[in-house]
Amino acid sequence: TIQGFDPHLVVVDHAPAGLFRELAPSLDWLRRRDPAPSLALLMRDITFGPEQTRSIWTNEGVYPLLEEAYDRILVYGDRRIFDPIAAYQMSVPASSRTRFCGYLAPSPPRRSPAQVRDEVGAGTLPLVAVSVGGGGDGCVFLRTYLAGLRDGSRAPVLSYVVTGPLLPEQDRDEIIAMTDSLPNVRVVDFDPDFAAVVRAADAVVCMGGYNSIVESVYFGKRPIVMPRVPGSEEQVLRAEGFSRLGLATVVGPDPLDVSALWHAIDQELNRAGVPTPTVNFDGLECIARELASLATG
Repeated sequence: TIQGFDPHLVVVDHAPAGLFRELAPSLDWLRRRDPAPSLALLMRDITFGPEQTRSIWTNEGVYPLLEEAYDRILVYGDRRIFDPIAAYQMSVPASSRTRFCGYLAPSPPRRSPAQVRDEVGAGTLPLVAVSVGGGGDGCVFLRTYLAGLRDGSRAPVLSYVVTGPLLPEQDRDEIIAMTDSLPNVRVVDFDPDFAAVVRAADAVVCMGGYNSIVESVYFGKRPIVMPRVPGSEEQVLRAEGFSRLGLATVVGPDPLDVSALWHAIDQELNRAGVPTPTVNFDGLECIARELASLATG
């Protein structure tokens, strides 16, 4: 493919050498061209935890590529949230070609907040949006949230729960059984316009994935984040970074505690005003400008 297109600009996302280094021979071929094309690497704010990322990059020969091959390293993130240059020990040449472009704004919602509230039957109740991403490991998260709804002394809310399409069938059956005895709970596997629900919500509860946190903060929410564990440190680091700027509340991740989670939700529902985002969401425009500059020399 590389030889067939013989491109002027190559953009690589996330894995500088490809997954398992399969891209390295193509990069070598490109660098031998005369003139050689421009190479750009796109990175989300956090790849993995520092130790894991340094190990992967060492084993797959990434550091020489960052120093010698890539003309731009474009991070769709904010250095105050996480600094990959320091955490991943990037060299001076690599860091000099690194640009922090800001976060990628979500697509515009297709429904208005009023439409969402009407569709889910929220009425005058506070709307809490709950999401576990794909859902493959979301059962404990959902169980913790639903357990708090059993407290009859708590003021009622409308819970809109997205389990994710990858939640195992046995776990899904357990979650549905829990909701049968709970009032004001709407459960769906997937919502293609979930951004509209986030915008309409009075509180958002989510894991620490890139899209989940960025979407919430973009729409002026202070998400209550329960990062995924076990796994890479990515979600914990991202949640903590947004929390340092006052843009998220972190609960857990180990252990997940019902009272701590619902204390955070109650605080958010009773908080006056909304947080003012202090991070940029013009990542797409910034990346486009950088790539256009590379493409035109």
